[in-house]
Amino acid sequence: MTKAEKTNKLRELLGPVVENNGAFLVDVNLRGERSSQLVEVFCDTEAGITIDKCAQISRMIMPIIESSDVMEWSYRLEVSSPGVGSAIKDRRQYKSNLGRLVEVKYTKGADLIEIEGDLRELRESGIVLDTATGSVELDFDSIIEARVKIRW
Repeated sequence: MTKAEKTNKLRELLGPVVENNGAFLVDVNLRGERSSQLVEVFCDTEAGITIDKCAQISRMIMPIIESSDVMEWSYRLEVSSPGVGSAIKDRRQYKSNLGRLVEVKYTKGADLIEIEGDLRELRESGIVLDTATGSVELDFDSIIEARVKIRW
């Protein structure tokens, strides 16, 4: 099984377990060599996730991984939040980042534009940023990547 196949299979297996624990699966990442891989599971909630919630999810998904045929060698498991600076991969993450500074790459016609501003509003179809030049509305379909930035 390739690394991509393992990652996809883990997403399929772990997503429902994470959801049943009051969170949502943001991403799964496999790192390291075949004989000692690290399985990173990134979870979140719309209100942000706690260490206790990550520990609870870890205890619930370990038996799922163990009983599957995905990891044939030894591995380590880490369950955490995506962290500041990670790309926003699930629309639900925008809610927990309202009021924060974000950097967004989006398309407008054939142009790729990068903008920075405070995430002020979450709408059904997109987000609203307050930038240095005013308010900007962006549709989810136009967003290529969004990242929370640390305000210095």
